[in-house]
Amino acid sequence: MMEELSPEPRYRLVGAHIRRQSIWHIAIVLVVIWVAQNYIRTWKRLRHIPSAHITAPFSYYWLGRTTYSGRQYWVLRDLHAKHGPLVRIGPNEVLTDDPNVLRTVSSTRSNYARSDWYHAGRFNPYRDNLFTIIDPGAHKKAKARSMAAYNGRDTGGLEGIIDEQVKIFIDVIRNRYVVASPGNGQPLLDLVAITSYFTMDVITRMGFGKAVGYLEDEKDHYDFLGTVDELWPRMSTVADVPWIRKFLFSPFVLKFVGPKTSDTKGFGALMGFAAEWVGRRFSAPDGGHKDFLASFRPNFPFHASLMAKGFTEEECQSEGLFLLLAGSESTANAMRSILVHTMSSPTVYNRLVAEIQNAVRAENVSYPITLDQARRLPYLQAIIYEGLRMRPPILGLFPKIVPLDESPIFHEKLLPPGTAVCMNMSSMLQSTALFGADADVFRPERFTEADEETRRQMELDVEMVFGYGGWVCAGKNIAMMDIAKVVFEMFRLFDLQLVKPFEPCDNIGYGVFMDKGLKVRVSAKM
Repeated sequence: MMEELSPEPRYRLVGAHIRRQSIWHIAIVLVVIWVAQNYIRTWKRLRHIPSAHITAPFSYYWLGRTTYSGRQYWVLRDLHAKHGPLVRIGPNEVLTDDPNVLRTVSSTRSNYARSDWYHAGRFNPYRDNLFTIIDPGAHKKAKARSMAAYNGRDTGGLEGIIDEQVKIFIDVIRNRYVVASPGNGQPLLDLVAITSYFTMDVITRMGFGKAVGYLEDEKDHYDFLGTVDELWPRMSTVADVPWIRKFLFSPFVLKFVGPKTSDTKGFGALMGFAAEWVGRRFSAPDGGHKDFLASFRPNFPFHASLMAKGFTEEECQSEGLFLLLAGSESTANAMRSILVHTMSSPTVYNRLVAEIQNAVRAENVSYPITLDQARRLPYLQAIIYEGLRMRPPILGLFPKIVPLDESPIFHEKLLPPGTAVCMNMSSMLQSTALFGADADVFRPERFTEADEETRRQMELDVEMVFGYGGWVCAGKNIAMMDIAKVVFEMFRLFDLQLVKPFEPCDNIGYGVFMDKGLKVRVSAKM
């Protein structure tokens, strides 16, 4: 028979068990206290700023959920009417629709840096591009290296390159979608596809020396656009939720599961596309190409101004990939907004057509119209600016960080150093204070009826969709050329009719608006 334990060892075992439990209890309490202190510290920092949601001061739950829903544009658009000009949307994020605040933080003379939100724009996650460089000084130097390509100085004049693609764009529509006797057999133009194909061919022609042929083939080559559509929801959410962004872009994660150019889907497939086309240009002898890569590449003798600052092949791949992703979809979105809003308003449509016909009769325009000629047509310009205002071509928070040695006061609210000041273009462009009591209505006349000073101020406010100051989009001039030419030529040569006027298309908003089912019936001008 086993000998029973004496009372003393039994008490020792019980005591040890109690001590272990006590240690665990103490540890749990300490963790809870630490978490609570962090939450209180986080809340306290910006407690004087109204919050978009009860969870916003403590977590990114509300912001991440809003972004991933595809409804961020509409949610953010209505925030300031309820909460005022400054709204807290995250633990360290303050959103504003005040253009003066946004100009202050983006000014070339300000010390506000970009936040690491921009790192989500590393479509090649191993290398920065012009968009993802967050330090103001480094960004300024990088921009100076590449501006000769963007402004056309090294690319032989960008307008001629765009004109080539405009003619193909018009020929495709005329030859495939215009019929002598419209009826049941008439093919309908997919405005989403055709505008995206156009911008892709413009950018590949500019960037790589040769258009891929999206327009002529009416095909999504390399499934590039389809892949981008799949990635936008994830890219936008990753950008807005810091802990997800930091995890996915960490060296450890990239080392083991990062994208590769050999991948057939996702970022890797896009990287492979850029690597293939950039590789062709670097391996080929100088054939006198005047394109972005020629400007970036160090060994092209007719670009002496950039030889000393030549881009490597890897840098060209990263810049080219960003150019394709950001430049193509944002410009195509702007075109669709302007075209659809105009088609939906008979008064606007007829007035624009009258201005176009008068310019053609007076022989004041070429084919295709030049940017300079387009700028002389006031109603065309009014429609372009109003279309950009009604639906910005690209969405995002674009946060700038309050410098460590500053504590600015905006709208009587102090923002401590390190605060991310975010841009709310959704709300700003619908502001009645900036654009009048009917700011929610598509009415281009607000630009033509205003005095010169007011009109120019409204235009400058709308142009903030391209950024401001030292951070303004390098491709702004290219986008405005694309838009002016396509809008003018479409309404010069064709009569356009929405197939579903009550509900032209389905759309959701991530980094850009993703439109589906936007069909148009096209007929030739009589």
